[in-house]
Amino acid sequence: MVEISIDPTTRIEGHHGMELEVEEGRITEARSTMKMFRGAEIITVGRSPRDAAQLTGKVCGVCFICHRIGSSRATEDAAMNAGAFDGVPEHAKILRDATEGIFFLWNHAIHLFALVGPDYSDAVADTGFDRLDPLEGDGYLGALENQRKLMQALAEFGGRAPHPLAFVPGGVATNPDAATVETVKSRVREVSNWLGPTEAVPDVLENVQNGAFDPDLGEGLHDIVSILVAAAQEGAADLGSGPNRYYSNGLFRDPDSGDRIFKRGVYRDGSAEPMTKEEIVEGIAEDTEYSYYTDDSAGSPTEAKPPEPDPEKDGAYSWGKAPRFEGETMEVGPLARLAISGYDPFDLRATLGGGPAESNTLNRLVARAQEALIVRDRVLGLLDAFDPSAPLMADFPDDYTGTGVGLWEPSRGTLSHYVDVEGGTIERYQIITPTLWNIGPRDGEGNPSIIEGAIVGDEVADIEDPIDVMRTIRSFDPCLACSVHVDSPEGSYETVLEPASPGGMTDVGDD
Repeated sequence: MVEISIDPTTRIEGHHGMELEVEEGRITEARSTMKMFRGAEIITVGRSPRDAAQLTGKVCGVCFICHRIGSSRATEDAAMNAGAFDGVPEHAKILRDATEGIFFLWNHAIHLFALVGPDYSDAVADTGFDRLDPLEGDGYLGALENQRKLMQALAEFGGRAPHPLAFVPGGVATNPDAATVETVKSRVREVSNWLGPTEAVPDVLENVQNGAFDPDLGEGLHDIVSILVAAAQEGAADLGSGPNRYYSNGLFRDPDSGDRIFKRGVYRDGSAEPMTKEEIVEGIAEDTEYSYYTDDSAGSPTEAKPPEPDPEKDGAYSWGKAPRFEGETMEVGPLARLAISGYDPFDLRATLGGGPAESNTLNRLVARAQEALIVRDRVLGLLDAFDPSAPLMADFPDDYTGTGVGLWEPSRGTLSHYVDVEGGTIERYQIITPTLWNIGPRDGEGNPSIIEGAIVGDEVADIEDPIDVMRTIRSFDPCLACSVHVDSPEGSYETVLEPASPGGMTDVGDD
């Protein structure tokens, strides 16, 4: 037996490692380790519900909008359950959805080109796709430029990006005028033109397979399809197989019908099961058997206390908890959303990945590419439906007693915030992030997490360079900032912060 330790595993944010046991060239055991403690929930306790979005929105500098909206929805839900709040104005909901859609495009571009794309580039894997080469390839650089445009669009609505200030309990605390909305639309159109028309996918797929490149059909689309073709050629459909169980909170309401574009529910046993918010909340529990937390930190997130660290706990190996739905692991993310909603544009997953609901490394990439196009085709419609003259904020109470849950859906998968408010003060707070669902530890029954189970059985051709393992890990788009946050070494430390003084300006003349 050979033991392999990979740490860190991600290109975006570290603190995650994989401990593997390999026998006769195949992985027989896998442990997903999260190396740092997250204490954001504890910080919110004793504070006003208005503070929760500001604090938890800083949990992550990547999913910065998602946590802020998820937290706002939780405190809004608590106030509505207390009978103290009538709800968010309609056009604030539309603006939240539109902004989240722009965020999806930004994050999917980062994932496909900066986090996963290099694994299939010529520079890293001799695939011949040199446009994907990190820092130098034309495709990589083009994606970087278009990510910048999307970040500028996010800043227009949020006040800044990352960590926007606009999304607060009660609605949206800005008043973008028609000119601002048009500026955002213009930037999104530029990105859309770089990406290319959705209907061109079959022609672009044929181009890439034949070594052709037609920028009129979309430079971005050619590069994204190149990632998929390279992954298929590298055997990604045979890697990272999951249990074909998925969970999504649903997202993006159609302004006309009110229906969600991505459905809420689970997929298991070969079919999708639509679910209400209440059914989703009732089915979720967290396990801490192998986590550095006390038993009191486990259980239903509507009842368990905020994370209580137990760093000396016997048998524990991760600072992440193990969330389960009705006792089962659930994969979350683009593949989950599309499988639950029944989307497989151009039958790409059926053709390339063994089936539209098959969980494997290739299908996770294909679903992300498909979802980028689906969302792109919806964002401008959401912006067109938004009326900048409509009310965007409702009065939000300072003093109420209630419990609430905010279900949301970042690009990485399901996010849920849970809050108990007593007399206008937060008494309890919990967060369950997408990365916890996908790459947490095993549970008390010994069941591995999604990522641990996906890796076991895969071949390791070169223990010095286990690139296929890395490809599977990165296919889940893990980001540890929201899952684990702060670590304190032994000893006492003190830092004194002095206010900055305007040096050289102590004697200012009349000018």
